[in-house]
Amino acid sequence: MAENVSTEQAIYQLLNDVKRNYFTSNRQLNKQSKLYQTIEEVTDKGWFNDLSLEEITNYSLATATLKSATLTKSGEKKLDELKKIYSKDPDVNSKEEN
Repeated sequence: MAENVSTEQAIYQLLNDVKRNYFTSNRQLNKQSKLYQTIEEVTDKGWFNDLSLEEITNYSLATATLKSATLTKSGEKKLDELKKIYSKDPDVNSKEEN
């Protein structure tokens, strides 16, 4: 079953996926997709290097450059903040308490 996620959760997942080099290629996205909307939301936040969306003329599609994307220092910081909230790894939250 599909699960609705908040924009903040989607941003966390995108930051996390870029950090771990999850994307092995660029992606063609529907402009209505959550990934497209998330990338559009974070494009000007300064959290990523080499992340962009290129719209395809006359189609409701865009190409997202994800393969070469990396996190900036502020992106690493944002990921650390969101990990405290959304990480499913119990060690992340216990490390913060110690």
